[in-house]
Amino acid sequence: MPYTQRTLPSELQRGPVAQSQAIGLVGEEEARDTTPTTLLFRFLAEVSVTFLLSEVIGEANEEDQEPHIQEREDVHPDDDEILQNALQKEALALVRYLLRQYNSCQPVTDVDMLSRITGGYRPHFPVILDKACICMQLLFGIDVKEVDTVFHTHVLVIAAGITYDGVLSHVQGMPKTGLLIIVLCIIFTEGGCATEEAIWQVLDKMEVYPDSEHVIFGIPRKLLMEDFVYEQYLEYHQVPGSDPIAYEFRWGPRAYAETTQRKVLEHWAKYSGIDPSSIPTLYEEALQEEEGANISDSTSLIKE
Repeated sequence: MPYTQRTLPSELQRGPVAQSQAIGLVGEEEARDTTPTTLLFRFLAEVSVTFLLSEVIGEANEEDQEPHIQEREDVHPDDDEILQNALQKEALALVRYLLRQYNSCQPVTDVDMLSRITGGYRPHFPVILDKACICMQLLFGIDVKEVDTVFHTHVLVIAAGITYDGVLSHVQGMPKTGLLIIVLCIIFTEGGCATEEAIWQVLDKMEVYPDSEHVIFGIPRKLLMEDFVYEQYLEYHQVPGSDPIAYEFRWGPRAYAETTQRKVLEHWAKYSGIDPSSIPTLYEEALQEEEGANISDSTSLIKE
């Protein structure tokens, strides 16, 4: 039985509230459906739509430009809604810069990022950076990690221990790891396997359709069936005894080698505002899987 059916709503009762407070993306009317998969993809869908409507993708591969602070007026809006919209735009502009830095394998500093924020909004830099990090994490699967607390230098690395980003070495495309982690999370929340139909039903909520060109992920079906399966992050099998014939996805050997169920769950939980311990069925399963892997590794070392 899928985990989404076994998990009681009470286990996730704080999820929608936390999401609404942290990101402002979940309305009160929508807060009633609290299964892990629904919460995850309602959140991701809102982030994705906001991101795409900002036209950030169209500018993400442009040549790096000088900080544009001088081209924009300093604004000090009093209205909270106007302020939040302005901060979102500042965050998306920062994402464009971070993507260019990731593609060029360059670190970033707080000074670099501040220079790309309109002067009037610089006092809100922590909020702007948080919003930018959410987009980088959830849409692209890229972590912004501080490695120098003195000069506040950050490196941009692939999230959850995964080593694949789907970007060709000679092309400055969009990292695809975000979708990979999302699919791995679906499979995990569905009990270790998810039918092809279930995958696309959930991704549909993100406006990611199997055969429609996506501005970040290209042709999603091709990305899953060819790239992710070929790279051994996913396995694709016919469901035994299915009539009509159906297919399902499972974690592949490379996914098990590079990441864990706990890391995938915490990747989402960190930015959705849900404490993994508030969904004990899933979190305990993830911890048991990781402990089992550690014991197996220790046994192998002893034998050697």
